[in-house]
Amino acid sequence: MARRRPRRRVPAPRSRRAGLRLGAARAVPAPAPAHPPPLCTDVRSRGRLVTVLALIVVLAGAVAWWGARHTRTAADYFAAGGRASAWLVGVAGTAAAVSAFTFVGGPGLFAVAGVGSLWITFSAPLTGALQCWAVGEPTVAAARRHGILTPQELIGARFGRAARGIGAALIVVGCVANLAVQARAAAVLGENFLKVPGVLAAGIALLATTAYTALGGMRSGLLADAVQGATMAVLALVLAGAALVAAGGPAAAFATVRHAGPALLGSFGTVPPARALAWYLLFCLGTCAQPHYIQKFFFLRSHEQLRKLPGVLTLALAVTLSVWLAVGLAGSALTVRGAVTLARPDDLAPRTMALLGPWAELVAGVAVLAALMSTAASFLNLGAAAVTRDLPAALGKRVRGLTAARVTTVVLALAAAGLGTASGRTVALLAIMGWGFFTAAFLPVFTVGLAWKGAGPRGAALGMLAGAATDIALEFVRSRLPAGLEPGLAGAAAGMVVLVGVSALKEKGKGKREEGKHVLAPMVEG
Repeated sequence: MARRRPRRRVPAPRSRRAGLRLGAARAVPAPAPAHPPPLCTDVRSRGRLVTVLALIVVLAGAVAWWGARHTRTAADYFAAGGRASAWLVGVAGTAAAVSAFTFVGGPGLFAVAGVGSLWITFSAPLTGALQCWAVGEPTVAAARRHGILTPQELIGARFGRAARGIGAALIVVGCVANLAVQARAAAVLGENFLKVPGVLAAGIALLATTAYTALGGMRSGLLADAVQGATMAVLALVLAGAALVAAGGPAAAFATVRHAGPALLGSFGTVPPARALAWYLLFCLGTCAQPHYIQKFFFLRSHEQLRKLPGVLTLALAVTLSVWLAVGLAGSALTVRGAVTLARPDDLAPRTMALLGPWAELVAGVAVLAALMSTAASFLNLGAAAVTRDLPAALGKRVRGLTAARVTTVVLALAAAGLGTASGRTVALLAIMGWGFFTAAFLPVFTVGLAWKGAGPRGAALGMLAGAATDIALEFVRSRLPAGLEPGLAGAAAGMVVLVGVSALKEKGKGKREEGKHVLAPMVEG
């Protein structure tokens, strides 16, 4: 009796970075290849997307004009006047926090790491309350009592001019690195949706953001971020539902991925447990160290608004993060079936949207653009404040005016566009690196430094330098590090040891801290 011919297995797609093998256990029958859309239909869909994106650019120009007319002081430009409500700050803060990492990098990372990538998002229910309690309380008190406008100014008020200068320099470096993430996402958007060079797409996206940020500062940025945050939340739910429907529903998508690559759906996906836990800690604790998060506390009009903020942040973040899981799972299932082909992980979300049709490309394009513009606006403003206010103040020079801040905003945008489009790394990896740098440099000073009366200026300054240096050094050898050693966490640990050790030795040797009681000393005692 003749043997039954074995069923042909579908080749498993692989990730260049992690060696992911989606199809291992059982072959999944691939659907017949769909006919490509007629050229006229494709041209019309691209035209609609270009039209909508052009409209967004025009609206950005209108916001810039409005902001320029209503921005008269440094408080308006850098802290939105300090008159915002919890709802406005919460939605805008979520928009700045989410970035293009969620819409482009997150689903792509799911295709590589599976459930392991979700450990980054598992901290979302805690982070809103954690950052408001650990950092928000002293920040709002300082802003109300002493008129402080930026995170680096907060460092200077507590630890002196040297610490303020070091913090400002590190913020400039981190802002350019994080802006490069947004530029890279814009390049992916242009290459996959618009079929234009990535450099052109990144340039246009950052140009629109730079226009309203440079002219109106955060007075414009807060309004734009709130609108973009609400838009992202709605579109995230739409895209998540549509992607799961295209994959046959959550159960069918889950079954497809489970049969093809069961490791993806394990407790830690395809990443070692130590790395998944490191990601969780990095993104949980790291929320207390991100300057663009802390910046939003200066916008609140009262302490009562701070108490309402955790609920708004948690709700908005949970809704927006739905796109990470849904598009990641559905896109992975469609990839296994052969309906979607990937050249790199970042292609998963754009090509899944292309499969859904022109409307999905349009919606996804708007969502990604809103995500990257809202995050970029915060980093541009922080970088401009560091260059024009904090570095001159630390050097004993005159603080520059709003004209210099506007010029600096443009220069930072150009530098980030060049860095982001030239990088060959994925959006997810770039985002983890940028987040880790800020965590390493600022987690000790914004948590222990603000809460501990014994923290001294020299310990704070050296702690920031030690954390940043450790993170950068480990990033160069990231591929050779043990699975659980995340550079950002290692840097934060090194900075914490230096901050506590130097401060303790200083106080023990002299019996008191020189320069230790600055503007915020009474607030720390209370």
